[in-house]
Amino acid sequence: MGKKIFIVILSIVFLFVFIGFWKGYVTLNNVPAFILPPPEAVAQSFVSLIRDGTFFAEGWVTLYTIIIGFGIGSGLGFFAGYFSARSRVFEEIISPYVMLIQATPKVSLIPLFVIWFGLGMPSKLLLIVLSAFFPVMINTILGMRSIPEDYENLMTILHASERSRVLKMKIPMATPQIMAGLKIAMVQSVIGAIVSEWMAGDQGLGYLLVYASSLYDANLLMSAILATTFLGLILYWSIELVEKRLLFWHESRVAFTEGT
Repeated sequence: MGKKIFIVILSIVFLFVFIGFWKGYVTLNNVPAFILPPPEAVAQSFVSLIRDGTFFAEGWVTLYTIIIGFGIGSGLGFFAGYFSARSRVFEEIISPYVMLIQATPKVSLIPLFVIWFGLGMPSKLLLIVLSAFFPVMINTILGMRSIPEDYENLMTILHASERSRVLKMKIPMATPQIMAGLKIAMVQSVIGAIVSEWMAGDQGLGYLLVYASSLYDANLLMSAILATTFLGLILYWSIELVEKRLLFWHESRVAFTEGT
């Protein structure tokens, strides 16, 4: 517990040092507010976004899109990874197409999505699905193929059915790698949502960034960046919370708990 408190205090101190450096730089160099506003101005603008409901209205659009796209992309990634781990033939069939999509910069696909689906939800969802799919698929394959052979032999000795093998051994043993893939997928989903709203959206925090940029409003722009950061952190921490609940038995969690 003492180590956790020390880490929290150190993080807070670092935050105040960063804000102090920011304030000092702006003040000593007389930086114009339209280029880099002082921290108190950004904080005031951010509070205004919350008070007038803009943060919640635009943030909900982004959050809703992320949750749906992340859910679809992660689900497809899990099943593709599961069947790839079970069948080399299936993996060899889909791997060229998966790698082709993964190697293609996602941003370059947005204009094509706009032509096909227009502005709005479909284009944004497709980009998020593609962003979340690959990390979950790869980590699921890795997790499924990293199970020690002794566990496989034990299930054979126990005459376990394939369903029991999957539910009681394979998925639990692969969960650490799958959760790692989900955390990466969540980060990629947030980035995908913001970029898609930036280029093809008419609502959301990404659109708010474009709106602030068009007005040359640095306060609003930095407030919107701060809002997207908070949203990304909350979603990432939510995945970490689920991971802690599911992996309380795992050696990494046990060692972490004993260390604190």
